[in-house]
Amino acid sequence: MRVPYGFNLTALGTMEIKETESETVRMIFDYYLAGASLGKVVDMLYAKQIPSPTGKAKWTRAAVDHLLSNSKYIAIIGLESYMNVQFEKAARCNIDYDKAGTPRKENRYASPAMIQV
Repeated sequence: MRVPYGFNLTALGTMEIKETESETVRMIFDYYLAGASLGKVVDMLYAKQIPSPTGKAKWTRAAVDHLLSNSKYIAIIGLESYMNVQFEKAARCNIDYDKAGTPRKENRYASPAMIQV
């Protein structure tokens, strides 16, 4: 089992909150709720010189997205903030679902060669 960013594994096998990294987790959630995109959150972390969970200088968008989706962070930020981020992520999603419930990307651009109805 990999220990999530912001937590330490104790000798008893339980997870405890790591205070230094928990501030970063709170900042990521707050910044996203304030309207920042995943890319903007990555840029903010890089500007503040906060290393990624793997120790690299720059976070990836996927790492930020995974962090925002991980329910283990409820212990750090609280249920209300976690749920607000989940609703915000769903509202920002550009994937549409057809009648069968299959995800499909919405067509945003129409070719000029196609006849517009």
